[in-house]
Amino acid sequence: MVIIVAKSLNHGEQSRSAIRTEIGTRIKTTAITTTKILSFIFAGILFFSSIENANMTTHAQLSSYITNNSTFPNNGSDTDKAPGFLDAYWTNYLSSASSTSNNNNSVKKEVGPGDGASTLAVVLVNRGRSDITGVTGYLTLPSIGFKPIPGKNNGTSQSVASAYSIVKAGGTFVLYFDMNVLKQAKVGGYSTSLSLKYTKINQIGQLITTNTLPFRLTGKVILDAVSENSELTPSTQNQLKILIQNIGSANAAGAVVTITGITSGNSVTSSNTQSTSSSTSNTNSGNTNTSTTNSPSSSSSPSPSSSSNPAVNIGATAFHIGTIPVNGSAEINPIVYPTASSGETVQNLNLQISYGDAYGNQQTSNVPVGLVILPNPPQSVVNATANNGNALIVPAGKIQDIDFTVANSDNKKPITNVVISLVSQSNSMKILGDSRWTSQSILPQSKLNLSTKVFASSDLIGKPALFTLTVDYVSAGQSKTDSLNIGTYVSGDIKIRVYDVAVNFIGGTPNIIGNLLNEGNTVGLFTTVELVKSNSGKRFIPITPPAQYLGDLSVDSPLPFSMPLNIDNRTLSTIQPGIYPITLKITYSDDLKISHVLLVNSSVDFEPKHAQSSNGAGGSGGGLSGFGIFVIAAIAAVIVFLFVRRRRSKSKRTKLQSSKDVDPFLDDVSPTPAEKDLSRDLKKR
Repeated sequence: MVIIVAKSLNHGEQSRSAIRTEIGTRIKTTAITTTKILSFIFAGILFFSSIENANMTTHAQLSSYITNNSTFPNNGSDTDKAPGFLDAYWTNYLSSASSTSNNNNSVKKEVGPGDGASTLAVVLVNRGRSDITGVTGYLTLPSIGFKPIPGKNNGTSQSVASAYSIVKAGGTFVLYFDMNVLKQAKVGGYSTSLSLKYTKINQIGQLITTNTLPFRLTGKVILDAVSENSELTPSTQNQLKILIQNIGSANAAGAVVTITGITSGNSVTSSNTQSTSSSTSNTNSGNTNTSTTNSPSSSSSPSPSSSSNPAVNIGATAFHIGTIPVNGSAEINPIVYPTASSGETVQNLNLQISYGDAYGNQQTSNVPVGLVILPNPPQSVVNATANNGNALIVPAGKIQDIDFTVANSDNKKPITNVVISLVSQSNSMKILGDSRWTSQSILPQSKLNLSTKVFASSDLIGKPALFTLTVDYVSAGQSKTDSLNIGTYVSGDIKIRVYDVAVNFIGGTPNIIGNLLNEGNTVGLFTTVELVKSNSGKRFIPITPPAQYLGDLSVDSPLPFSMPLNIDNRTLSTIQPGIYPITLKITYSDDLKISHVLLVNSSVDFEPKHAQSSNGAGGSGGGLSGFGIFVIAAIAAVIVFLFVRRRRSKSKRTKLQSSKDVDPFLDDVSPTPAEKDLSRDLKKR
């Protein structure tokens, strides 16, 4: 039992000894570990303290250098490079959406002088080995033509933009600078300065760098299309002259104009598309190129018309124009054919203009050109003329041929299935010949000559008459009927015959006598007759007498004439007997007071013996007749003288009744010696 207790005591002692040994081992291990940890902590404190001091020294040096030089120092292998400039362009991306390192694909646009608020995108690259953040840019604007927008600047002439995201090493980012582009700005290149402030990741302090920033004001292409002949004639080809004008501030290059269709004026709707107005030119393709950028513009896109096309383009549909300079223009000449039903309507010729902008992007602009379709012309293309354009005069009482012409005055289209009819509007004027004609076609600017026979009665003399010409035809696919009036004047017929022409001696003077007879149906006015020199070699008298006026020459009523020949007896005695040709010139006027001349060849039989006998036997009688006339006149004068004298004597006797001298006055009425001689001569005869 004692042995057992002793063994138990020995075993307990051994256990306590093992525990003490284990505790001691663990204490030593903990002490060593603690010592190592403290050593590491102390070493870490010393390490970070040295780094902080070094960073503070480096930051102080960099800040001092940047302040003095505004640029990074000459970077060695242990320093990072500042962000670098890549590109600058105008965009429609607003800076209010915040600049970002990922938005490098914003849409480029064209900006010109006077565009106002615009955004310039500046693309930069982080060339350092560390990520950067909190990038803020300060862009100094040119002094002329550009102005910062309030709220987007730092109170100076600078425009401010920021990028708030982290820019990885080697990554790119975009700063968007808002500014006002004034009218004073000039299209072209500019160079200004850009200051950047940014911070590196896991580093304390802000870095500043300044770069030279080149950018350009591209100008803006603005297109307008104007038609110089916007009024079109229906049912005919109309060649248009359309000017594509560049009224912008930048050249447009490589333009192509395509006609997409013609629509009714009320079937065009406006829509906003991302395109630019473009302009084109067929000349000056070698002009200096300027940049153009995209801009949101309003364009028109045609909506389909539910009805048939009122007009079609029958010419070319595409026109390659090329480059047009600022304020220049280019001409295209489409050919449009409006249908007959399109009269008095408005149409749109839809143009699609495609071109390459300053950034190499293909742009498209839809421009409508307004057209006005004129009313269908009411005037006829058929014209009628008679007597080759002269006045048509029809003599009464005769069957007269009349000629007239039907012409197609259209310059381009023929008329077909032509039916022509002629009707007289007077019962006293009748058509005796053809009054209806047909023709398959009459070509443009050609004529159809027609003729017929008519008769006018005498009661129309001096009056106008009217024919109605009706033409039925087909022109441009449409049936038409035209009525034209042909006026005529009915004149009388004057037909003069000369007869009983002879030589007669009156009072010893030879006279050419004869008669005129009007065998027509109207009076000849202001008739004169005259002896003119004959073309024959055998002349009757050397000197022709003056013309003799006869007055009106009535119908079927002879009018005698007698023309004294002014020749003396000596000349008369030299004329040999025989038949002599003579020419009579008869002048008269018709109902229209138009003068007419008629030459009549005749002859006279001259017999001198007959003339002498007339002067002898007959001449004695002729002398007696002349003397008798003289005697009769003398007797009449004496009778008048005596009658007047007797009346005076009676008056004197009345006054001198108381006078004794009355008897001498009464005895004084005895015949005078001359009266006695005249009385004796009368008794002898």
